[in-house]
Formats: sequence, structure tokens, C-alpha cells
Amino acid sequence: MGGAWGEAARLPKPQSWACFYGAHLSSAAWRSLELIIADPDNLRAPSEAGPLRLAYVSAGEADERRWFWPQVQGKDYLIEPNPDWAGAHRVDLRSPDWRALLISTVIPAALARGWQGVMLDTLDTAEYFESSAPARFPGSIEAAAGFVRDLRAAHPEIIIVVNNAFPVLERAEEAIDGVLVEDLYTRCAPDKACVRPPKDEARRREEYMKKFKARTGKPVLVIIYAQPGEMKSRLVADSVKRARKAGFSPYVGGPTLERLGLVRP
Repeated sequence: MGGAWGEAARLPKPQSWACFYGAHLSSAAWRSLELIIADPDNLRAPSEAGPLRLAYVSAGEADERRWFWPQVQGKDYLIEPNPDWAGAHRVDLRSPDWRALLISTVIPAALARGWQGVMLDTLDTAEYFESSAPARFPGSIEAAAGFVRDLRAAHPEIIIVVNNAFPVLERAEEAIDGVLVEDLYTRCAPDKACVRPPKDEARRREEYMKKFKARTGKPVLVIIYAQPGEMKSRLVADSVKRARKAGFSPYVGGPTLERLGLVRP
């Protein structure tokens, strides 16, 4: 698997970064960032030099609105709709065809447009399938980890960040450059006030990521969700302080991430 992948983090710990799924950013906002995670099919990035750009890629789900949907519609690796996201379908990551489509077509298309790496979302679909139906989906977590390793082998030059999916991370941490964590200190729904997650859960996940960072030297990016009117609340301030104390890089954003939040909270 090439242990050299994990010898040093190629992704510096960012001081100002954003996870932004909107379509437009001003030149000033663009220049203020060291790193941006964005939707390559949505963001019209300024032409000037700017931050390190990571393309959002949903590895565990296929969306009907994506340009490559005609290539996956009706395939047997589409298992079920995601009831929380209209138009999204959970995918069996054990499928060689799906994995090849991402590695050989979808991700290269983003790289060809100037994106310098990827943020892999929805890899936790593998854990969901293997835990909810182990007899039907054995080996899903290992298949997801294998996908990350295969992506690194196919594109050794790119930056790879994984969102959550801790069981996958355990098996493929040498192939990635950093981790994104959601819902660690705050948890939000689009139309409700944000709340703290259960203390035991937050403490367990925080300790896991602190050990990962200490072991690998790779950055941990934390999205602290907040409603637009809550971004300077005590909950957010406490969450930012806790993230920084743990050595993580926080970003404060709204539940949909469609507007730029606090890039240096």
C-alpha cells in the first residue's frame, strides 16, 4: 500500500478555510482563504490565484443532478434512496464499476478544471450498509477503504480529505492528507436552532481525532454549524475555543453551507 504516503502531511494546517457549496464568491473572499472545499459543478471561482481547491465528491451516494447520472441510472449498485436528501441514492461501494467511474472519470474531470484534490463525502454509507445488513453487505467498510487507497495509487499528486467515516479512516489513513469532521461540537437542522451533541459522543469523537492528529501529523478540519443569527453565540465561541485547544482548524458555517461563514473564527 505504499507507506510513504503517510510520511508527511502534504496539506498544511489552514488558518483560514471554508466549506462552501454556493455558486459565487467575491474576489476579496477568495483571496482571504488558504483552502476551500466546494462543489466543482456549482462554484464559479474567480480566475485570479487563490486558495488550495478541493472538489466535493460524494463517494457513497449518486445524485440525480450530477452530470454523470445517465451513466449510473439503473445500475445494480444503486441500493436505495437517501430519505434525507432528495435525488441522492446510496451506493454499494464494493462495486468495481462505481469505483472505476469515480477514479477514472468523475474525479479526473474536476482535476482537469483546476481542482487540486478532493473531499470524499458519504463514505460512511459503507458502515451504514455493513452494520444494518451485514449478511447482504459484508466487506463494505474495507471496500470503501480500498477505494481511497486505489484513488491515491491512481492520482498520487492530489490532496485527499475524508469526511467522517472513522472506520474507513482507520484502514486508509496512510492514503489521505487530512480529515473533515462534522457535528463534533454543534448539530443543526436547516430550520432549527443548533444544539450540542451528547457529551459522551463528542468527547469520544474528539479524542479519536486528537489521536489521529498526534499519530499522523495531518490536519483535522472541523465544521462548526450555526444558524446565521447564531454565529457569534456562546455555543459557537465555546466550540471554536475547544476545537483550537485540540489543535483542529475550525470553520463556522450555516447548515446548508451555501453562504460563506466565518473563515477565521
